Amino acid sequence: MIVYTLGWFLLLVFAFINAAVRELVYKNATGEFLSHQISVFTGMIFLSIPIWAIVRFKPFENKKQAIQVGLIWILLTETFEFTMIVFGGKDSFETFWEVHSLWKGECWPLLLIWIGLAPFLFYKSFR
Repeated sequence: MIVYTLGWFLLLVFAFINAAVRELVYKNATGEFLSHQISVFTGMIFLSIPIWAIVRFKPFENKKQAIQVGLIWILLTETFEFTMIVFGGKDSFETFWEVHSLWKGECWPLLLIWIGLAPFLFYKSFR
């Protein structure tokens, strides 16, 4: 399990690449809110690359392990985001909570769902 936990840092690298693309390519044209919505979907694509590689080159033993890894990756992602928003950005917990508001047009929860499901889906595709 340690390999998959460390593998999350590869996802983090691809997330930073996605953020850089957002900031440098389309944020000025689309604005802050829309650029974050778009980056959720480009993030799904970018994150699929390391997830595919991890599952391809270090296959899961079974579906239970794939599901566990997805849950661990969600936990690590949310811990990182909380730390960056609340401690790094000096924002409030409310700011952290706001990015989870699907009902307000925030798409972040969709990316979390993808991070959680992708290990299992790639596991099934390689079986």
